[in-house]
Amino acid sequence: MNPETATNIQQAAEAGKITFQQAWAYGGNLMWVLVGFSVVALAVMIYLAIAQKKSSFIPEALRRIQAAKDPSAEGARIADRAYSAVDWLADIAAIAPLVGLLGTVLGIFEAFSMVNSDLNQVTKSEILTHGVSKAVVTTIFGLVVAIPSLVAHAFFRRRAARLVAKLEEKTDALRG
Repeated sequence: MNPETATNIQQAAEAGKITFQQAWAYGGNLMWVLVGFSVVALAVMIYLAIAQKKSSFIPEALRRIQAAKDPSAEGARIADRAYSAVDWLADIAAIAPLVGLLGTVLGIFEAFSMVNSDLNQVTKSEILTHGVSKAVVTTIFGLVVAIPSLVAHAFFRRRAARLVAKLEEKTDALRG
């Protein structure tokens, strides 16, 4: 552990609170992985908000179904695409807490790997504090990415189901 990190830990402990920069430092490289997941989740949410607009989804889907040689197969493909993008959010919601858990395991391992070393008691407590901080921070950030992703997954999954149901209704009405 570098002296700057040890100083940050000591300052945070004395102040009783941790800044975002300190939390980021505690989390280490796994924080970049979690940021990557959050960026992908946000991009998928924006894509779904645009792609699932009823005003554009239904007319475009009806046009493709009417132009298709096999309307049933085309309808199934459209429904599958409507649901498949939503699954990305479920995947992120499942993986992000595992990355946080990995940070927890690494942080605890780091904390306790130095307990038996020949360091003085103050340094050992600083290392223990840093390891536990890493464990807590990565767990929190993993959940911060996962929870909104899971909520968005539920929202967009229901929205896709309503769109597909409406598409089926309109397709049946066209067939007469």
